[in-house]
Formats: sequence, structure tokens, C-alpha cells
Amino acid sequence: MYSIAVIPLLLYLTTQVWAMCPTRCTCYLDQKGRISVLCKDGGMVGPLNLNNVSLDTEVIKITAPEDNMNQLIMSPVFQSYKKLEEIHITKSNVPQLGMHFFWGLTRLDVLNLSQNNITQPLDHNFRGLSKLKELYLDDNRIISLPSGTFRYLHELKVLSIQRNRIEELTPRIFLEVGKLRVLKLSGNHLRELSPEVFKDVQELRSLECRGCALTRLNNEIYHLLPHLTHLDLGDNDIKTLNSEDLRDLTNLKHLKLDGNQLTAIPNSTFVYQPMLKKLNLAKNHIAKISSEPFTNAYNLTELDLGHNELKNLDFLRSVAETLEVLVLSGNHLKQHALKVIYEMTALKELHLADCGLADIHSPIFPPSLRALDLSSNHLSALQSEVMPFNLVELDISSNRFRGISEEVMILLDNAQVLKFENNMWSCDLCHIVPLLDRVNRSASFREVICSAPFAVKGKKLCAIRKNELSWCTVPSYPMSDADYFLVARDGKVGLMIAGTSVVLLVLAISGVIAALCYSRRHAAKYYTHEDQLAKEGESIFENNHSPLFCDGELSFKFPLDNGDKKISIATIDEIKKEHCITNGT
Repeated sequence: MYSIAVIPLLLYLTTQVWAMCPTRCTCYLDQKGRISVLCKDGGMVGPLNLNNVSLDTEVIKITAPEDNMNQLIMSPVFQSYKKLEEIHITKSNVPQLGMHFFWGLTRLDVLNLSQNNITQPLDHNFRGLSKLKELYLDDNRIISLPSGTFRYLHELKVLSIQRNRIEELTPRIFLEVGKLRVLKLSGNHLRELSPEVFKDVQELRSLECRGCALTRLNNEIYHLLPHLTHLDLGDNDIKTLNSEDLRDLTNLKHLKLDGNQLTAIPNSTFVYQPMLKKLNLAKNHIAKISSEPFTNAYNLTELDLGHNELKNLDFLRSVAETLEVLVLSGNHLKQHALKVIYEMTALKELHLADCGLADIHSPIFPPSLRALDLSSNHLSALQSEVMPFNLVELDISSNRFRGISEEVMILLDNAQVLKFENNMWSCDLCHIVPLLDRVNRSASFREVICSAPFAVKGKKLCAIRKNELSWCTVPSYPMSDADYFLVARDGKVGLMIAGTSVVLLVLAISGVIAALCYSRRHAAKYYTHEDQLAKEGESIFENNHSPLFCDGELSFKFPLDNGDKKISIATIDEIKKEHCITNGT
């Protein structure tokens, strides 16, 4: 009976919504059943008007595409819309807010004026919004905020003034907004946070100041914020971190210090944060983490150390029983340093992307692991002996795989998310058969693109039949080789080849130069003695004399000389008689 009664009511409300709706706008019921108006086509110019917008409207959203921004001027048109709960006016180049424009909107919870050209909000702009809970002024041109700017917003819980041009927070800027829980200051060039500013918001739970050019952690501030659970100071210039900096943040659960200039994490850094669950230290220059930095951090479950300069991971033993998510991507780690990961009995998600891994031949993955990221390495093979048995997600994209063995594929049969793109898949009988046999199970298999052989290069695996596969077209190497000619030893082999080439080239050039020099020298010598040789030749012919041809008869004398010698001829017997020959001599 109840459902039958609701249907006519919904039909009536829908009819009422469509009965009054501005042109170029959309009117609908949102997920909470509230009457909503959305104008998103842009091109609106001049004073804001709400013609044909029902007075029962509860949510108004006015925005525009990047290439057709609105050019609106605020006007006091909202005062008749007493049921409004949310107002969103973005990408509309609003230059300023008028006095008391929102007066009487006692049900308004959310006011979003982001992505406009507002330069100087004043307290009277928000008068009458005593029940407002969320105010967003992001991406404007606000230069400064006077003391007490938000003093009429007694119920304000969330204030976001990110990515403006504020360089200093005026003391007592948060006067009379003591219920504020979330403050977002990111993207303002503040350089320093003054303790005086936070005296009026000591119930704060979340503080964000990313990219604020901060150079240090000021513990005088955190003494005033004992209830803080989320602190985001990423993308600043903080160079050091120690336990005293965080001493008063005993309730901290989430801490982000990524993108700073940290180089080391000393022992007991987080000794005063027993509630800490998520810690992000990525994109620093951390080369050393002491053995006991997480003393008393019994609840730490997520740790991001990606893109640092780590070589040793022994410090992970102190959180081996609690850590569930570990990010080490971007650290070029040796395989022996990764063995400590196997001791992490609670680990469920591990990221080792871009770690320079060429081969994994010993167990480093704990049995508890469910998600593994090995993308952007130099891997060409996985061994079933080192793979976890219950993986749900695996990313091996951007490696050098030509194929995956049947044993590994059996372990992945129950995986829900597989990423295989950007590899060197050889679609032949030697490498691709285990994948091809499962091509209908997942889009991850179907979208595999062949790199070889030439006949199928560029084709998706789903377009290839098994009987079309050729035999091995690419040399296959043992798994432990990790694609010898293409992976870790590429640099050494390349240097050897390059060095040999240079030596051979130098030798060849030296040989050519030597030959040229010798030929030129020989030619020069011959030229220098040419006259003398000519004279000697002429004298020979003039004298008609030679060692063999004499003036008289032909001579067979040896050695040749000019003296007269007697020639005698004898037989062997006569010689024997003349000279007694004994023992063959």
C-alpha cells in the first residue's frame, strides 16, 4: 500500500519540476529526492536571474564549460527561495559578492562559489547564513581575508579557500567559527602558519596546506590542535622531521608529507602517534630510515614510500604484523633488500612499480598478498614458485614479457583485475598459448597486442586463432636469464660493444695514416736519389761492364774477382784419391 501511494506523489513532483524550468537548463530530482536545477551550457551574461525557477527549488547549480564561461554579476535574487539547501555557482567569473545577498536562507547548508574572480570576501557577504555548514571559495583571486570574515557562519564545519593568492592569514580570521572541523588552505603561498591564527579553531579535525611553501613543522600550532586527525602538508619544502615536531598530535590518524625535501627518518619519529593509520612520505629524497621509526605506531596499516632513494628495508620489521598496504614504487631496490617483505604477514597490497627489477627468483611475496603492482620494470618472466596463491589484482604492464607460463596462469585464474599492456608479446606457439587459451575469460587477455612475429604484429590476441600460430620466432632464454640481451645487462653489453667499435675504428684510422705516411716517405726518398741512380746506370752501360759480363770471354769463376784463376776439372774418383774421405766427410 505504501509503495502504491508513493508513485503518484513522485509523478506529481516530477510534473511540478518540469512545469517551471529555465531554458537551457535541466530540472530533476537528485538522489535525495530534492528539486534541483542544473544550468551547465555556459554563455550566461549579466546580472544573475532565476526566471522560471520554481520557488520550491532546493538545489541550484550554475556552471559552464571551459570554452564558454559565464560572465555573471551577483544580485539579491535568492531571498525568495527559502527552501534552498545548496547553491553552486562556478566557472562564472563572478567578481564580488553583494551585501546580504543570501539573507534569509536559513536552510542553506552548502555554498560553493569556486572558480570565479572573487578578490575580497567580507563578513557582510555571508550575513544571514547562520546555518551554513560548508563554504567553498577555491580557485578565485582572493588576496587577503580580514579578521572576522566568517563571523556570521556560526555552524560552519568545512571551509575551503584553496588555490587563491593569499600570502598571509590575518590573526582572528576565524573569529566565531569555533565549530570548524575541516580547513583547506592548499595552493596559497603562505610560507609560514602563525599559531595566533588557530586559536579560534581548536576543534579542528582536518588541516590541509599542500603547496604552501612551508619550510618546517611548527609544533606551536599543533599544541593548539589536539584533536587533529588528518594533516596534509605535502608538496612543501620541509627538510627535517622528528618526534618533537609531532609531539602534541596524539590523535593523528592520517599524515601526508609527500613531495617535501626529507632525506632521513630517525628512530621514534612517530612515537607519539599510536593512532596513526596512514602515512605518506612519497616523493622526498629519503635515503635512510632508521631501524625503529614506528615505535608505538601499532595501528599503521598504509605506508607510502614511493619515489625515494631507499636501499635498505629492514625498518619494515617493526610494522610487519600490522601493515596492509605498502608502496615502494620508484625506489631502485636490489632483490636481497626485498626479502624482508616476505615477513609481513598482514600485507595485502604491494606496489613495486619502476623499481628496476629484472628478475624475481626468490620468494619475496607473503601468502597474504592480494594486489601486486610490478609495472614499469624489466621483467620478462614470472616463476610460479615465487608467486602468491591468492592474487586478486596483478599489474605487469610496461615490462618485457613475451609470454606467461601455464603454471603462472593457473595461479591467476581467479584474479579479477589483470593489466598486461605495453609488453613484448610474441604471439607464437612458444610463448602465447597459455594466454590464448584464456582469451575469452577477460578483456585483459583479449586486448593483448602482439609484438611478434611480423605477420601478426599489432594485432589483438582476440583476433588470432591457435592454428594460425607459427613456431618460435624469437629466441627463448631461460627464466633466470631475464631476457639477457634486453634487460639488466643491456648497459654492460652496450658499453663493451661500443668500446670495441671505438678501438677498431682507431686502429683502422691509424693504419690508413701509417700507410699514407710510408708511401709519401718512400716517394720522397726515391725522388732524392733519382739523379745518383741515373748516373750509376749510365756508367754501367758506358763501361759495358758487369759482374757477369766482362770485356773478354764469359767467366764462370766463383767467387767473382778480377784475379786470374786456374780452372781444373776432375772426376769424383780423382777427388777421392786427392782427399781422403772418411766417415762420409
